Amino acid sequence: MDLLTQGLVGSAVAQSFCRPKAQYRVAFYGAIAGMAPDLDALISSSADPLLNLDYHRHFSHSLAFIPLGAFIVALLIWLVSRRRFEFREIWMACLLGYATHGLLDACTSYGTHLWWPFALDRVSWNLVSIVDPLFSLPLLVLTVWGAWRSRVRFPRAAAIFCACYLLFALAQHRQAESAQQTLIAQRDHTTVRQVVKPSIGNVFLYRSVYLHDGVYHVDAIHVVPGLTAKIYRGGKVNAFEAAKPSKDVARFNRLSNGFLCHHPEAEDVIGDIRYGMLPISTVPLWGIKTNALNSEFPAEFVKFRSLGEKDISQFYRMLFRRNVWAAE
Repeated sequence: MDLLTQGLVGSAVAQSFCRPKAQYRVAFYGAIAGMAPDLDALISSSADPLLNLDYHRHFSHSLAFIPLGAFIVALLIWLVSRRRFEFREIWMACLLGYATHGLLDACTSYGTHLWWPFALDRVSWNLVSIVDPLFSLPLLVLTVWGAWRSRVRFPRAAAIFCACYLLFALAQHRQAESAQQTLIAQRDHTTVRQVVKPSIGNVFLYRSVYLHDGVYHVDAIHVVPGLTAKIYRGGKVNAFEAAKPSKDVARFNRLSNGFLCHHPEAEDVIGDIRYGMLPISTVPLWGIKTNALNSEFPAEFVKFRSLGEKDISQFYRMLFRRNVWAAE
């Protein structure tokens, strides 16, 4: 998730197991450790545009790396503080804070190397968006207030809220998956690959993508407990298929979990259809620009994040279950 939320969750969990007298320090330790795994975003190379994608949410996010990662963060904090505080206190807080990061990222849709080095599968439970104010704001209030007032019950309430919200998101996701299965059956389609993931900032409006007969079908699904799911029909885009893909295309295919499509407006771009600025859009959020003349030339990583007033209006209409105009 976003860096702020990662720090808040790490801080809340660390504070939940500390002595009140040390709470303000533990809040800081847990927050730093909760954000630390995302330092892997600094791994990049101008000669290899996909290197950052390869190593983001990699070994630093795995469960096996937690003890070592927490030790490194704790050691740095201990040295910077000129060894004024007990190392064991710092390490325990960092251990709890660091442990939350990979698990929380696995609840999003990008994919996390949770089982590294024993397995290289990217884990993505598709429960929450990488940015979700309904999740982050209560955490912010409870965690900061608890640290400021040295009241352990507030960060504990934040940790309980976090667990309850993720359970609610799980129920919502399952309802959206059920609605997707119903939609596929109504269309008499057979699927090779499918995914349902929450749109940005909420757990009510989902992006549905599935592959049928070489074509990806993209729709939006709105779910609310106790109400019938509302379907917003999107568009279709051809899946990308290559008998002998280049090295970079093969890498991008692995990073995209196989959800590659032809960009509908750019012939030389291969996109990750799992993501779009709108949940019904067939324009991928990002992709790679290939070199047709030289497949060994490094692919360029490109992003498509333009969003006009019409798109914003359409998103909010879907979010509040109103009718919208057809997707282009």
